[in-house]
Amino acid sequence: MFRKLLNPFAYFDDKILLIVGIFAHFIFSYICYISSSYFPDFLSIQKVKIAFSFPDIVYQNTRNVFIAVVIFYIFGKIINSKTRLVDIINVVLISRIAYYAVFITDFIPFINHKIDRLAEGVLSNNFSMLHDISTMTIVVIVAFIAIFFMALMFYYLYIGFKTVTNMKSLQQTIVFVAVVLFLIIFTSILALIIPQKI
Repeated sequence: MFRKLLNPFAYFDDKILLIVGIFAHFIFSYICYISSSYFPDFLSIQKVKIAFSFPDIVYQNTRNVFIAVVIFYIFGKIINSKTRLVDIINVVLISRIAYYAVFITDFIPFINHKIDRLAEGVLSNNFSMLHDISTMTIVVIVAFIAIFFMALMFYYLYIGFKTVTNMKSLQQTIVFVAVVLFLIIFTSILALIIPQKI
């Protein structure tokens, strides 16, 4: 079972992966909505400064997924002409489940209170909270959780893309990393240009 979790793309039917991926896409879009967060780009989760509706959040998330699918599908076709669109969609959707897990801390009031107090202190040039052991411990733990899940997302993105395209060479892997960086930068710039509301 552990081996299947390490690479679900090699063991589970593509229809099952697609259903799970779409379900997670909408569920976590809703969680994002009720936690007053939003998806400005492929890699970011930010707190809402303006009122976004649930359809707005779905639009943002779907837009980022769509862009990722298009970019990875084009690259996948270059590597292997037999690359299927459904497989690329699954890779993007499933890998983002780990990314969504960063929301966990948004539902723990104690953690939110500590982080908010630290942020307020830093913004007001009051750094006394930096000497509070419990606050800094919470911040470090949350940071490691976020880093872990982000790393897990990139792992699934890599292992999934490698599996469905049969990517093998070091050169292809280097280009894959470059494509991921391009995706992050492109969607970040796009978020500044196009509306976040529908």
